[in-house]
Amino acid sequence: MRVRADLHVHSNLSDGVYSPSELLSFASDLNLGALALTDHDTIDGLVEFMSAEVQGCPIRIPGVEISTEYKGVEAHLLGYFVPVRAPKLVKKLKTLEESRRRRFPKMQSRLESEDIRLSDDDIDQILQGVKAPGRPHMARLLIQRGYVKDIEEAFHKYLGKGKPGYVKKEHVDIREAINLLKSEGAVPVLAHPLTMRLHDLRSTLIELRELGLLGVEIEYDYQHLRFNVKPGEVQAIAEGLGLIETGGSDFHGDGAHRNLGGVTVPIHVVDNLRKAHERLRNSSSEAISG
Repeated sequence: MRVRADLHVHSNLSDGVYSPSELLSFASDLNLGALALTDHDTIDGLVEFMSAEVQGCPIRIPGVEISTEYKGVEAHLLGYFVPVRAPKLVKKLKTLEESRRRRFPKMQSRLESEDIRLSDDDIDQILQGVKAPGRPHMARLLIQRGYVKDIEEAFHKYLGKGKPGYVKKEHVDIREAINLLKSEGAVPVLAHPLTMRLHDLRSTLIELRELGLLGVEIEYDYQHLRFNVKPGEVQAIAEGLGLIETGGSDFHGDGAHRNLGGVTVPIHVVDNLRKAHERLRNSSSEAISG
């Protein structure tokens, strides 16, 4: 019986390795009950994700992960049940995609000061077919060219914040992103909140809930980030605030995160997200008709 859901995975349209169809096939083989595609700053993979013919396919949740900022802190906002065609959202995401592309030559130039030589052809090849490039692409290129042995070393030596090749990416204000998602009927959920390194997570979640946040990711593997996480810390806060509790592997396929299905939540979480999505859609329809 398919009772578990992985609600945080990335395809090769952003910084993952595998196509949306391949992710669905893997999820089917793993007997997952549901899978959400949450590519960074793009929904271009959703058409393939929702239409691919895959035997024994799990429930599919079209999603996105938006790069946002909250009070000067980077915050990743997940959106669930995103329409495959969402004009207002796409318009905003296109600005983030373009910013990500402009970021690559800057990283390339900074790495040259470390005697790392990467040609334009190298960059073009690693970004072929990618809509929203990110630092993992540069990390994979560094591995291919023999400068580092794995993703972790690439970030530790060159691409992490404060390192020689780091270039800050553009963000959307989280209030704007929440409103934008909700206007499309998509459910806004805060991803991996402990990565924000907040002094008071509960107060932050209260403030974000007032801005329209409907959920928070409680199941996530922070170990690769060397966080000392207390079991149930985020869940206890989420329960107290009435936020939808989600989670997932953050699978990219490059070994930097957990394997697909390595972090899951019960299948009933999908029902909670779907109900929230339907409420948003209904309230939008009522506003239009009224």
